[in-house]
Amino acid sequence: MLNRLEISNYALIENAVINLDSGFTAITGETGAGKSILLKALNLLLGERADTSVLKQSDKKCFLEAEFKIDQLNLESYFEENDLDFESPCIVRREFTTSGKSRCFVNDSPVQIATLKNLGNHLVNIHSQHQTLDLFDKQFQIDVLDSFAGIENESALFKKDFSTYRAKVNRHIELQVKDIENRKEKDYTEFLLNELKAADLENTDLDSLKSNHDKIEFAEKISEGLGLANSVFENETYGPHNGIKTLIETFEELKAYDPKFADIHARLLSLKIELDDMQNEIGNASGEFDFSEADALAIKEKMDLLNSLCFKHNLTEVSELIALQEKLSGQLEELDGFENELNQLEKEIEADKSALTKRAQQIRTKRQGAQIKLCAAIESSLSNLSMEDAKMQIDFQETEKLTKNGLDQIEFLFQTNKGGQFASLKKVASGGELSRMMLSIMSILSECKHLPTLIFDEIDTGVSGEVAAKIAKEFVKMGAKIQLIAITHLPQVAAKGKHHLHVSKNNESEKTVTHIKQLTNDERIDELAKMISGEEITSAAKENAMHLLNIS
Repeated sequence: MLNRLEISNYALIENAVINLDSGFTAITGETGAGKSILLKALNLLLGERADTSVLKQSDKKCFLEAEFKIDQLNLESYFEENDLDFESPCIVRREFTTSGKSRCFVNDSPVQIATLKNLGNHLVNIHSQHQTLDLFDKQFQIDVLDSFAGIENESALFKKDFSTYRAKVNRHIELQVKDIENRKEKDYTEFLLNELKAADLENTDLDSLKSNHDKIEFAEKISEGLGLANSVFENETYGPHNGIKTLIETFEELKAYDPKFADIHARLLSLKIELDDMQNEIGNASGEFDFSEADALAIKEKMDLLNSLCFKHNLTEVSELIALQEKLSGQLEELDGFENELNQLEKEIEADKSALTKRAQQIRTKRQGAQIKLCAAIESSLSNLSMEDAKMQIDFQETEKLTKNGLDQIEFLFQTNKGGQFASLKKVASGGELSRMMLSIMSILSECKHLPTLIFDEIDTGVSGEVAAKIAKEFVKMGAKIQLIAITHLPQVAAKGKHHLHVSKNNESEKTVTHIKQLTNDERIDELAKMISGEEITSAAKENAMHLLNIS
């Protein structure tokens, strides 16, 4: 329930504090006095887009605040989900300036505009004559049926789960498109990985391989040289060992005659040892260059493969190729994981579809079970509003695929005159009839669910006399269950309000200012008399006004 609305520096309103109560409150005033400003201010407060051109004074900020009693609206979970303190009354505030800066608060906690707007949908429901076009909206119609059938929460949960299901379906479509790309990528990744694995990089000693590769390139010439060297050493006639041996023996004998030859003898012995080492080293080296044709070919091919892989991947070291192999292996695991995700998602979608289909069928049964009662209730309400011949049907169509509403597509069909055909509202109902249909629906919903504050903005336009009196009676009936606020030009309606607010516009100090006032009983008599007879209040008009107010 809306307890209080405070407006500062908005349009024609400098400062206004409006206290409201439960039941039916009527708001009246001259055309252009500012009644619509109240609703625009309330809409702005509850999340509508700000238009800074409506600031009354451009050098001052606009301040809007409302106090709501919310302890019966079951909003605890909403406040918890949005990390807000649940308090009743709940204070909603919005401030904005000409610079475009806007701040929103709920119980003094700053909130985003989207959060404020969503909360506003739970607090106030505003209907104008133009908004009776909601009646044409099939989503509105199915929501009405669900509320009447008592499955509003069940339908809301279905919509939530269907949204999750659709998100999975959309994700699956994205994954399928990506899967086509991934298959190509996987094939290429596998090719590169297998190419590296075939090179047996972990068991490759690049330094040794390079050394052997270099040896193979000059193996023939080196082998010839080493062979010649070996033949020289092994030559019994001209080999160096024979000459050294003779020299050693000679100087062995000479040093006995003269000690100075001992040094030459020692040097010759060292030379023999050096020759022996060289002969052994040459013999050993000969084995290093003794490659079979098959070995030589294998080494050459392995070296060519490594060089090719390094060039292909713009690398220089085997260690870098090994790191690349590990990276490709990880990528391949990710691609395999992607396929697993796709397969798992397909299973989840099938399971969700089956469960949602079953729930949709249960919801359909409940809707069909309530449709006859809803039609009868609306027909009865319309009859009380002087539409005795109005009849209603609900056309049910089963959809081929699941939608957020299950498997149902419905449309309200009406017959407004006897002998007429059942047709959609836009084809058979006038503006005044649409208003009464909306009023009937909201009246019925007020009985089967706890509605937030309900505001009618001149929804009674286009009717008069007996119909006006019946609308007033309906407002009183609804006001007994919910807080109902109605902006009206009809004295019959205004007179039935439990409370009566009057909006007026005055010129003060060369500026126009809107005032909102709660009328006393005497003031109500004058206001209703003015609505009946015009600016000049006649005694007959006052007497009529007192009659409407049941004042003798």
